[in-house]
Order: sequence, then C-alpha cells, then structure tokens
Amino acid sequence: MKVRLHIGVATLFTFLTLAVTTLLVAILYFGNKELAIRTANERMTEARNQSVEEMLTVIRGAGNVVSSASVFLSKFSEYAGSSAGLEVLYSQMQGNEHYYGLYFGEEKSGDFFQNINLPKHWKTFGPTAVPVPEGVDRVQRIITDQSGERVETYFWSNGSSLPTPFRSGTAVYDPRTRPWYRGALEQSGIYVSPLYQFESTGRLGATFSKTVIDNEGKLLGVVALDITISALSQILDDIRIGDHGLVFMLDREGRLLSYTSTRSKGGEPRFVSSNTNGSIEGSSKIIDSVIDEWRASQQDFFRIAPESDGRSYITSVMPIPEVFGAQPTLGLIVPEDEFIGDIKRNTTRAMQFGVLALTLAVAFTFVVARLLSKNLVRVAAEARKVSNFELSEDLNLKSNIQEVAELETAIASMKAGLSSFGAFVPKELVRSILSKAERISVGGESRDVTLMFADLKGFTRQTEGLEPEVLMPALSEYFEAMEKEISGNQGTVDKYIGDAIMALWNAPLDDTDHPVHACRAALACLQAEASLNSDNGALPLRPLQTRFGLHTGRVVVGNVGSLSRLQYTALGAAVNFASRLEGLNKVYGTRVLVSSDVAVHVESMFLLREVDHVVPAGTSFPSRIFELIAEKDDESGFLASVAKKRELEEWRVCYDLYQSGKWADALEALQTHREIATNKLVVDVFIERCSRFAFKPPAAWDGVYRFEKK
Repeated sequence: MKVRLHIGVATLFTFLTLAVTTLLVAILYFGNKELAIRTANERMTEARNQSVEEMLTVIRGAGNVVSSASVFLSKFSEYAGSSAGLEVLYSQMQGNEHYYGLYFGEEKSGDFFQNINLPKHWKTFGPTAVPVPEGVDRVQRIITDQSGERVETYFWSNGSSLPTPFRSGTAVYDPRTRPWYRGALEQSGIYVSPLYQFESTGRLGATFSKTVIDNEGKLLGVVALDITISALSQILDDIRIGDHGLVFMLDREGRLLSYTSTRSKGGEPRFVSSNTNGSIEGSSKIIDSVIDEWRASQQDFFRIAPESDGRSYITSVMPIPEVFGAQPTLGLIVPEDEFIGDIKRNTTRAMQFGVLALTLAVAFTFVVARLLSKNLVRVAAEARKVSNFELSEDLNLKSNIQEVAELETAIASMKAGLSSFGAFVPKELVRSILSKAERISVGGESRDVTLMFADLKGFTRQTEGLEPEVLMPALSEYFEAMEKEISGNQGTVDKYIGDAIMALWNAPLDDTDHPVHACRAALACLQAEASLNSDNGALPLRPLQTRFGLHTGRVVVGNVGSLSRLQYTALGAAVNFASRLEGLNKVYGTRVLVSSDVAVHVESMFLLREVDHVVPAGTSFPSRIFELIAEKDDESGFLASVAKKRELEEWRVCYDLYQSGKWADALEALQTHREIATNKLVVDVFIERCSRFAFKPPAAWDGVYRFEKK
C-alpha cells in the first residue's frame, strides 16, 4: 500500500503517542459505559411495565362503557332509537379524549344513531372538511328511513341547545353489514375489532361492540364504541426516556402502529394511517433501522448505530399483552448519550489538554510534510494527465529543490514530444498506447469498420500553377476543416494521401454506431466545405468539391511496418472497395456514395438514393450503391427539400424500369426526368445505357453493371 508523504509522516508521529493514552482511557470509559447500559435496560423495563398498565386501563374503561350502554338500552329499549337515548349514550363517553364515537345500530330497521366526540383542536370535520362552529363539542349522526329512502343527517351539538343539522343526504350505510356489528353477534361478550380506518376521518382505530338484548331475549341491535389509536400514541409519548428517546409499537404482523418524535423537538404523539395498499408506514429512519435489526436478530435488548443518524442507540423491543385484539410489540429507543453522556464528557475533559497539545504538534508536522510534498503531488498529477494524452496545460512549478526542477523540465519536454507525435498518428491511438503502458508491436485484429475515402475534384488541374508555399497552407486549411468534422463524429483520420483522406470508424476506439457516425461526418464535411467556399478570404483551391466513398466491412486493423517504424492502418478488400466507391462519383456526378453494407445500417435515419448495382473495376462481387442525400431527423441540420424528395421519387420509377430490363420505357422516363434532375450526369449515364441496351440487349441481364476501368 502506498501512502502520501505528508500523511505518512503525520500518521507515524501521531500513532505512537496515542497508543498508550488510548488504552488507559478505554479501560475506564468502557467499564463505566457497561454500568450505564445496565441502568438503561432497567429503565426500559420499568417504562414497558408502565405502558402496559396504562393501555389495559384504557381498554378496561372502553369495555365498561360498552357494557353500561348495552345494559341501559336493554332495560330502556324505548331510548334505543331516540335523541334522548343519544344524550344518555354521550354521557358515557363525555370528557374522555380517547373515545371517538359511541353509537347504536338497530337490528330490525338498520337505523343508526351515533355520537362523535370532537377534540378541542379540531377546526374541521369529515372528509369534506366542514368548519366546526364555535362551542360545538360533538356531532350527532342519524340514519333512518324517510319516505321510502334512507336519509343520513349530521347535527352540531354542544349539550346546552338543540342540535343543529348541517348536512343531510341519502345514505347506503347499513350498520348490520359492518365488521363491528357482525363480530358482536358472533360472540357473547365484548367484541374488539382489529385496527381499521374510520369512515368519517380516515384515521386508524378499533371498535368495542356488544349486542343489546331486551327483557324477552330479543336482539335489539349492537352498541359500539370507537377508540382512536391516538390513545396509544399518548401513552407511548408519556413513557419516552430522556430528551431524545423514541417509542414505537408494532402489530402482530410486525407493521408500525404508532410512534413518537423526541421531546427535544417538541413533537406530539403521532399515529400512522393505512395507505391505498393496506400497509402501514412510518417516517422515522431511526425507527425503521431498529425494526429491521429486531426482525433479523429477535433480541429483546440490543445496540444499533443507524447510518442515517450517526449516533448509537440502546433499544428494547418486546411483545406486550393483547391490546385491541392483537398482541403488539413495544419498542423503546434511547441514545447512548442519555446514559453515558456524562461519562463521555468527563473523559473528554480530562484529555482536552493533552489532545490540544498533540493536535498542534500533528498540525505542524502535517504542514511541513505538505510543503515538501506539494510540488511532488503536482508533478504526479501532471504525469497522469500525460498518460491520458491531456497536453494542453503547462506545468509551472517554482521550486528551489533541484530534483523537482529537473523533473519539471523532463515532463515539459515529454509533453512537447507527445504533442508533436499526436499530429502524425491518430490521437486516439496515442491515448490508447499511453493508457495501456505497453510496448507496441507488429500485428492487428479483425473487426468490422466503416471506411471513408475523400478526394478533391480537379485537384491536379487547380494546383498546376501554385507554388508550394501557397499550396501547403491552403491544403492544410482544407484538411483541418475535414478532420474537425470527422473526429467530431467519432472518426479517426488514418492518413492523408496527396489531397485524399482515408478515415476509419470503430478503430482504434469501439463505436457500435460507426456507419451512422460516418454518414453524418460526410454530410458535415460537405457543410464545412460549403463554408470554406463562401469564405471571402484567400483560398487558392476554391471552389472545393470533395467526393466521398463509404463502405462497411471486415478488415484487419493494427500496426504494420517494421519494429523501427510502424503505421496504424486498415488492410483488406473492404479498404479497396471504399476507394473504388469514391472513384465512382466521377461516373455518376455524385458527391457521397455508400455501399449496401452501409445503407442497411443507416436507411432508417438517412435519406438514400439507390444509384446502381455494380461490380467496380478491381473487385469481384456485385454491390448496390447509394447516394447519401440527407438525414431524416428534423433536428440534424442536413435535411432534403420537398423538391429534392419529389425528384428522388421520380428517379426511383426510372431506376426500377431500368433494373427490370424495360429499356424503352426506362429511356422515355429518364428523358422526362432529366428536365427536373439536379444531377443530370447520372441521368445521362442511364440514358446512354438504355439507348444501347434497347438496340442490343444484354445476353443475360441480372441488373448488375460491371466496370472494366477504374
């Protein structure tokens, strides 16, 4: 393992000094820490027992309320469906914030009478958020049959005046179909429902219900009491330990029922509600981490340090007696600092002076080492840039150390040499050689590439009278413009041959879309050429007119030559075919010709015109050749006009007649098409062929035209 100079010096100086001190302090610290943790476990057990007793008190109280209401309605059945009965029922729950609603469902008619306790902090009521009037402390809800339909009416009530209706409408609610009603019928005692969402508020709670039987043993209905889970939340809030303690409760399935925030944040008790998928979720990352750890270990007491918080916690998670028809699990979470904070503070205070002195010494050592290594770090960074062929920035070191100054001079010389080297060979190849840090050798690999040959029309004639001093800058300006578009579309210029350019795609760097990028580069080169031609500056070669040939095929790419002089290039029949394609532009008057191997990859993205089916001179196999016109993408900038597209459609008709051997029809169509053709040379070529073939048809026409001369 390699270590930086300044870090190594500072670390070694610090390590030996800290070793003995740390050992002595650790013995004292961890001894006191274990004592504090045992105290924490005792506190948690005490809090758990307290919460169990309070929960059972709430449950017994709810059972007593339901039993009392059932006895009352049994003895005085005439009150079961009346406003007076509602008042009596309300007296059973009045003043208890844990009780949400006490109600009665009648067996015979399905009528429903409910008292809803409104907490003081509620400003609205119901799913539609109706504002609660001043002084109102409850809502009465009555569902009865009126004129052949069921009507539901809500009343505001404060106990001192007549109830005031505030909402009324038809209802489909039938208490006899509800789980709390059916549950009470299925057992003789008090039925406690599982947790569910209350219809009127959407919050979680449970229902205690009991049947009402008259003196003759006849079922009158079911009386029920809703108790909200906020009662549990208040109990959990009361048993929190310290300012940063948390409490939570899980149901039998291990889902979160209720949880608290910390006292230090001033958080009130929280309860969770079911989402649309039926699962119950909390919002505390610490509680989530504790639940995950408990599910994995099933330990009653354990310690945990969640990544989301960075602090260590002491945790107790144990089941408690049955509550709300289930056996919940109670969890208490307390930061270790609540118990061992004083121990930490005393230990820290005792070490402060020594740590301060040590820190100053380490800082001084670090600064000195940093000054020594600063220039070395810059040299190393510059060397990494060189290995990535990043040669644009200069290294300006001002060091009085002789060795560092010599190293700077050596790197500057190396960068200058590599920069010049990159002008003679493809930069991608140089970057690959530097990154692999291996010696190169003669050899290559077989792979599919797209090749481009580009050549200037009439270059020899244009340059006959030019002096070399004039020709070289002009030709270099042209090459620079072409190379910019080729490399900008992921291509690599392999070599310059006089005024010609040979370029590769998918070598030496991988490029899965190399036919597409090559076609786009050809169109970009045409656009760059047009820009050069429109330039008002001195350009002796003007007007420029470049012809391109593109072909995709399998070649061998690699290093050829001798061990003392190598050249990276591509070899194979595909290279020769690409060169022949470029030359065929002279025959057809086209600018960019691509082979069928290119066309099959790009026909969905580029507008192509099939020009001919040929066997170029010097080759053996026929190939369909296409003229690259434009891109189909509206955002490309290389689009064809509507007139051009119409011209291509007419050409297609002429070409199909030619391919099918209908010489007379093809001749007539071509002569008509010539009037609108922008490239009349290609039309004349086929007019000449059709005239000749009409007079003397080929012996065996297969649609392929074989060139005998280059």
